Amino acid sequence: MNKLLFTVDHGLCVHCDACIQDCPRKIIHRIDGFPDVLSDEDNCLGCQHCLAICPTGAVSIFGLNPADSILLDAVACPTAEKMRALVRGRRTVRQYSERNVDRGLIDALLADTAHAPTGGNTCGLTFSVIDSRRELLALLAKIVEIIETVHAGGREIPDFILESVRAYRHDGSDEVFRGAPHLLIVAAGEKAYCGEADVIIALSYFELIAFTEGLGTTWCGFIKFIIDAVPEVRGLLGITPEQPFYAMVFGIPMAHYSRTVQRDRAAQIKTLRF
Repeated sequence: MNKLLFTVDHGLCVHCDACIQDCPRKIIHRIDGFPDVLSDEDNCLGCQHCLAICPTGAVSIFGLNPADSILLDAVACPTAEKMRALVRGRRTVRQYSERNVDRGLIDALLADTAHAPTGGNTCGLTFSVIDSRRELLALLAKIVEIIETVHAGGREIPDFILESVRAYRHDGSDEVFRGAPHLLIVAAGEKAYCGEADVIIALSYFELIAFTEGLGTTWCGFIKFIIDAVPEVRGLLGITPEQPFYAMVFGIPMAHYSRTVQRDRAAQIKTLRF
């Protein structure tokens, strides 16, 4: 049984063996003149390199249609200059419009982010998204209630978290989510080889893609600090104690930056020779 649904269009195949040579697990072989997988299907990494590398779109796997893939030509890919501007121009946004981002755009961003690499190609990430400011405010209210309850019961809570609770009770200040309308939580799957890294890589991809759509983002370390101090909040977010996770808020920015900052020498560079 062909569990991988690996197929080759004999009319399109040019016998270049590119799929055979690029398979990380070496399970594709030329059989009767064409690439095929007859055994070792369980060793498939699921990377889809065979589909991606075929120059004529002859190879399909998992029932996917090569015609549905984006062609990687010079027109589709950004120039090095534009990539530099994107990386250097990304900013942490702390001023957001209360207007919600269109759900269709959010789904498109998450679909793109699902292509971020994971260790061992395990994938298995979970994207939990709050798609309206009203829902995020409801979450904030529940988080504040939980913090107040456990603190009243005698648990020590860091002062900066208690200060944010007091600010919320005083005038509705949102020091946790920075007034953003949306929250994205990325959690690693049970089979992740390096879940902490997988989560951060995915959010890094999301941040850059969101920037190209005119959206702003903020790495939400505050919610991580709250969950570390008050694990009960994990239940609200559907995150198990074993799952590595991190969060990011996003939305339509109220601040617009005119130029990049200058951090060319912000990192220490070491040249290694052996």
